[in-house]
Order: sequence, then C-alpha cells, then structure tokens
Amino acid sequence: MSKFRLRYAPSPTGFLHIGNTRTALMNYVFAKHFDGDFIVRIEDTDLERNVDGAIESQFENLNWMGIIPDESFLKPGLAKYGKYMQSQKFDRYKQLALELVEKGDAYKCFCTSEELTADYEKQTEQGIVATQYNKKCLSLSAQELADNDKTNKPFSIRFKVPLKSWNLNDMVRGDVIFYGKDLGDFVILKTNGIPTYNFAVVVDDFDMEITHVIRGEEHISNTPRQMMIFDAFGWTYPRFAHLTLIVDSTGKKLSKRSGNNLFFIEQYKKQGYLPQAIFNYIALLGWSPGVEQEIFTTDELIKIFDEKRFSKSPSTFDMVKMTWINSQYMKALSDDDYLNFVKPFVDQDKFNLTNKSEDWINQVLLLFKKEIDFGVQINEKIGLFFENFEFNEITKEQLVQFENRLGLINIFEDKIRQLEEWNIENIKNIIKNSGTEAECKGKDLFMPIRIYASKTEHGPALADCIFLIGKDKVLENIDFVKNQ
Repeated sequence: MSKFRLRYAPSPTGFLHIGNTRTALMNYVFAKHFDGDFIVRIEDTDLERNVDGAIESQFENLNWMGIIPDESFLKPGLAKYGKYMQSQKFDRYKQLALELVEKGDAYKCFCTSEELTADYEKQTEQGIVATQYNKKCLSLSAQELADNDKTNKPFSIRFKVPLKSWNLNDMVRGDVIFYGKDLGDFVILKTNGIPTYNFAVVVDDFDMEITHVIRGEEHISNTPRQMMIFDAFGWTYPRFAHLTLIVDSTGKKLSKRSGNNLFFIEQYKKQGYLPQAIFNYIALLGWSPGVEQEIFTTDELIKIFDEKRFSKSPSTFDMVKMTWINSQYMKALSDDDYLNFVKPFVDQDKFNLTNKSEDWINQVLLLFKKEIDFGVQINEKIGLFFENFEFNEITKEQLVQFENRLGLINIFEDKIRQLEEWNIENIKNIIKNSGTEAECKGKDLFMPIRIYASKTEHGPALADCIFLIGKDKVLENIDFVKNQ
C-alpha cells in the first residue's frame, strides 16, 4: 500500500469536544505509527450552521494537545490533493456529479420540496418506516428533461442506487453487509449547487488519497452510500474503522447535555488540565494498549498503537479517571514547570500577590504540588495565606474536642513570640517542645496548633505552613481564634 494518509474532517458548526478529539487523536496516532500523514480538512458546506470562531478553535485546541496536522488549509500539501475546505471546491463537486449523470449513475431530480414532503407523508401513512424517494424523476423522458433544462427548472442530482449488496470489512466491527434495496436514491448535489456530505466526502477522500478513515459509529450508515459512489467512479475504497460510542455514566452518548460539566476541550484547558494528560486519557477510550499500564506519553502511544485493539464495546467517559490521570502528570512536572503552569490559574481578584515576593509565592504554590489535580484547584488551597481567609464553624467545632488546647497554645504562642530567627527548622522545634511541655502528642498536638495558627484544620506540612503565613499573622490568628 502507498503511504498511509488519514484525515480528521470537522465541520465548523461547533467547537472541539471529547468525541471529535477522540476521532482526531486516533487518526493522528494511527498515521504517525505507520510514518504516514495526518490531514485536517474543513467540511464547511452547511453554511447556515457554521459558527464564528469554530475553525480557529479546532486548530488552536488540536495544536495545544499536540495533534499537529501535516496538511491543512493553513499548510497545504501537493496541488493534486485539492483544497482543504469544501466551500472552495463547489465547482469540482458539480463537475463530478454531472459526470455521473452522463454515465447514467445519477439523474436530475426536479421534484419540489412540497412534492417530496407530500410523498414522505403518504409513505408514512402507509406504515412505511424506512421511507425512500419514489424515483419519479428517474423515468422522465428525454423531452421532459429537455423542457425542464430549457426553462432552467431547479434540480438536484440523485445517485441511482444499484440493487446489489456491499460488504464492509470494518476494522472494528468486522464484516457488515448493506443492501441497495434498503437505500433510496439519495441526493448528491442540492438545488443550490452545494454537495451533500456523502458525495463531498468521497470526492475529498479520493482527491487527498486517503487510505484509512477512522470515525465514529454514527457514520456507519453513511458508508454504503460512499462505497457505491467510489464504485461509480472506479475508485478504490479506503479502509474503514467505525469507533464505538463514548457514553456517560448513564450509558447515554456523551454530549454537552450529559451530566459531565466539561465537554469541550477549551473547558479543560481553562480548568488547568494538562494537554498530554487529556491526550493520554482519550487515547484509552475505545482502544486498549494491551498492558496494565495507564500512563503513556504521546510517543509511547504512537509506538505501541495497534489497530487490532480497537474496542467493540462503548467506552464510558470517567471524569474521576480523567482527573486522576491529570494529577499524575501534575505530580511528575519539575518544580519550575509546575510553577510556570499553575501561576496563571491563581485568581488575582481573590488573592493579591502584588505585595508578595516571588520566592514566597513559589514556596506557597509548591506546597500543593502533590495535592492539586488540575490548575484552578490551587485557589481552593492557598486562601489560608491571605488576609481574607475565614474561620468557619466546622473548624471551631473541631477545636472544642481538644481539652488541653489552651494550655498547649499558650506555650506555643509564647515560644513563637520569643523566636528571633524565623525558619522552618526552628518552628519544628517549637512545635515539638510545646508538645513536650503540654504533654500532648499526635493529633492532640498538631491539630490545635494548626487551627490556632492558620484558622483551619486542613493544610500542608504544619511547620512549612506556619513559616509561610508569617510570624505576625500567626500571632494575629491565635488571638482571633482565642476570642471565638
């Protein structure tokens, strides 16, 4: 076989989401495993539904995830591959549709929308579920055709479906047989000159020499129509793989209406997920690496890819698993990379960093490197180091259970006041010595000190926490909690 060429072909009617990311990713990994090309083309024939900014969003988020096209309208390949946006190929589609009419594989249909609707309703009333075009215009005489053309009567072009069968050898589902008798003569060119999906996609795949088509299972019903168009032109089919559905926790197809709040890739980006973590998790939706390992770099996934390991069962999108994988990537970052990544997610309106030193900020953020799962979570952690951190009733109730708390905290407070050299080691010694004098240890030692010093029962290593809160603020907190 010639060089593998795979494509991802979004329509600009929406933004990059989990489902079409999986499609793009599988095509990309497949192509790269075989040293092939990954192409992105834009199927923008549905002009009324195109969304402003959708194309830019697709490319920006694909690039962010490392799914870099070898060819696109931004980086065209050889001239023979044609344009990479369908809206720039209308003449090409029309020429080929008329060629099929000349060959007798398609015909002009002059039926109005009103006539088509009336026929559809008639078939429905007769109990016909799989309605089909009644082939009225297939039997028009030469004179009727000439008269219609003479008066410029609007027409669409329909493909004449042969009464035969097609066997699809799908890489996921195996052999699937389709019968022409189950498919009506379908439109390939609309009255406005715009091609339908099933026609344009075949022309594009031929022009771009696409060897493999990896897409969602919702497209499997389109495949026989595409195969018969390939046949009509005498072109070779690409290999097809129809990936199983991605479903939510209820078993329904994952969508923006699912219970999952994060559906679009841009949302994950804004929440502070790492692109390589998203890539890793989505690669495991509908495909198995064949090993117990779950964390893979992009290069590792490309190396071990095997098209024989596509799943035949739906994949459940597990937000908990996705977040866990992201947390593993977060923990694996170097300190410098972690700081560069997490700083932009700090809420500047909530936390004033302007009067804090860079070193202090870095130390605070690093305290939570092993605790946060994604970027914006940092805002749930760092509040205790700022003036507006509140002491809540739950923490107050927690404190009451420690009977010797006042004796302990008085000893601790006195030692803190007398401490001249403010560093973590000295603070550790004060905590230890306070426990010895107050005859407290374990939770009875650490929890009261933590609550009095930081106004919360949660936080990172106690001495580090006290050090970064600062001596004056610690004493102020102790005074505040005493008076509650």
